[in-house]
Amino acid sequence: MSPEEWRDSLNARLDARRPSIEHREAYYEGVHRLAFATSKFREAFGTLFSAFSDNWCGVVVDAAVERLEVQGFRFGDDDADEDAARIWQANNLDAGSAIAHETAIATSESSLLVSPNPDDDDTPRITVEHPSQMIVASSPADHRHREAAFKKWVDDDGHAMATLYLPDGIYKWRTRDKWKGGKKPKWTLRDADGEEDGYAGENPLGIVPVVPLLNRPNMRGEGRSDLDGVIPQQDAVNKLVADMLVASEFAAFRQRWAAGIEVPVDPETGEPIRKVFDAALDRIFAVGNEDAKFGTFEATELGNYVKAIEMVVQHIAAQTRTPPHYLLGQSGAFPSGESLKATETGLVAKVRRKMVTFGESHEEAMRLAFRLIGDDDKAEALDAETIWRDPESRTESQVVDALTKMKDLGVPRKALWQRWGASPAEMTRWEAWAREEGQQTASEDFSRVFGPTGQGLPDEPVTTE
Repeated sequence: MSPEEWRDSLNARLDARRPSIEHREAYYEGVHRLAFATSKFREAFGTLFSAFSDNWCGVVVDAAVERLEVQGFRFGDDDADEDAARIWQANNLDAGSAIAHETAIATSESSLLVSPNPDDDDTPRITVEHPSQMIVASSPADHRHREAAFKKWVDDDGHAMATLYLPDGIYKWRTRDKWKGGKKPKWTLRDADGEEDGYAGENPLGIVPVVPLLNRPNMRGEGRSDLDGVIPQQDAVNKLVADMLVASEFAAFRQRWAAGIEVPVDPETGEPIRKVFDAALDRIFAVGNEDAKFGTFEATELGNYVKAIEMVVQHIAAQTRTPPHYLLGQSGAFPSGESLKATETGLVAKVRRKMVTFGESHEEAMRLAFRLIGDDDKAEALDAETIWRDPESRTESQVVDALTKMKDLGVPRKALWQRWGASPAEMTRWEAWAREEGQQTASEDFSRVFGPTGQGLPDEPVTTE
């Protein structure tokens, strides 16, 4: 395919999938539609509840995102690679990776773009890209082989900008006129001089420099959103809460009835001429007929709505493996100790699976970065490994107790620090502090023995019988 054919094909695919991406992201943000409502309900209350949502989608996504924290990379040894940490930190990927994970889990994918840095040849740029702006085309025969990538966005001047990434070149266009969407753009080549990415024409990597971050990938190489099964249930929760609010509005003032009284009516219309009783807190009903009766209708039971909502939320928890106490809050007993660990087993397993797929993408992006700076050993390293923070939550006392027992078994100190959850940077500082403390202790021992008031070592070892 020619660059123009790739451009038009990927542009069409990007536009086609954008509505589903935006739909899922809107649900994650709590911007929901009012589904499962009848036409009469919409006519009466549609505008009242159009902006209402009881958002559980955000909880489902955030429960996994908060446990996905990249701490570094290894290349064939036990220590974290310092150059990889430098590149990671220079690109603000502590925050950027969290955004990429969040978007991928909510929408199905995000991506990482690796490019030369015009300001520093030794520190390539790695940026996170949104799936509504970037799309990657993989080979149908091998989903691991990327054939092309395409990015489109609207610039500040209202023109659509596009960049096509092919193994043998990078091509850039802009629309001739301001682009408002909804039609096929008319493209013209744009001048790359002065652009932030700083390059165009030949691809310095020789391969497509965009690495997709796929959430729950299937065998077709497609990502899947964690919200696909949650959205219908979220709609049900919103409808039940809306019904409960309507019921509470009409049941806020209990309806009364009266019997055995005479109500004056208009002989022509049959309608009451005036109110017989005007209910208020400071008024009572009084009539001259001793046989008159008064009563009230039963109040609407709102607890039934609460039970139905809790049932749907429990289904969300089970199907997404989100711990129930994340969703139900104080409506149930909050677990602790071993019960807390048991309730989070499913979530931890789900997060570990995401670590495998996301980790492969991070490693590929880091290998591309090392290829740009000419480090062929790390660029071709098949034993690259992403270092993640432990996704399990444990109390400090449990961790300390376990580490103390491991130390008694002879487990190395750095391994204990790693199990504690220390990042590679923290372990480097701790190792330096430990050496300083060891030197200080040795110096104090030397001064105590050989200092001005020291006694020196005995000439002969002291023995006892």
